[in-house]
Formats: sequence, structure tokens, C-alpha cells
Amino acid sequence: MPFVDLQSKLGINLDQWLLAQSGEQPQKRVARCHAFEKEWIECGHGIGQTRAKRECKLEFEDFYECMHRQKTQKRLYEIRKQRDKLIKEGSYTPPPQHTGNEEARP
Repeated sequence: MPFVDLQSKLGINLDQWLLAQSGEQPQKRVARCHAFEKEWIECGHGIGQTRAKRECKLEFEDFYECMHRQKTQKRLYEIRKQRDKLIKEGSYTPPPQHTGNEEARP
């Protein structure tokens, strides 16, 4: 406990940028990747930065993927590329609702 707690007296939080998902969220709901961030922090707590980089690599990769969705986007790109290839060859015809040619709803 600091002798003079300026952060709370002034109503500012300088540590908020450290943990993006653990901070105060709108409507008091947990953030999308909060669970992954929590696992990563719990894994690295108390073992030091050098060991944590090595031993908590899986937790960090899960958290990073949840935040940035790079693997998901890459997979979706490959699926679209394969679909376009099959359409070009003529072995696949997308359903009407995927081409924008469906009938109007009543």
C-alpha cells in the first residue's frame, strides 16, 4: 500500500494498458479473450519472464490468436481460394443464397 495513492485520488489508472482484457469493460461483462489472458498470466506468475516465455508459450499463442485471429483468417482465405478454384473448374455450384440470386422473402 503506497503512502500516498495518487492514482485513486486523481481517478486515473496508469496500469490499465498492461492488461487489455482484464480492465474495466462496458456493461461489466468479461472481454472476449479474458479467459486466455487469465491462463497466460496464471502460467507466468511467479516464474520470471525468461522461464515464462519458454514454459507459457502455448497459453500466449492461444491468447494472441484470440486477440488477432490470424490463423482463423488464414484458414478462411484458404477455404475461399479452394471454393473459387472449384467454381472455376465447374465442379461446384454455390447455392443461390450464397450468390445473391435467391428469391425475395415475403
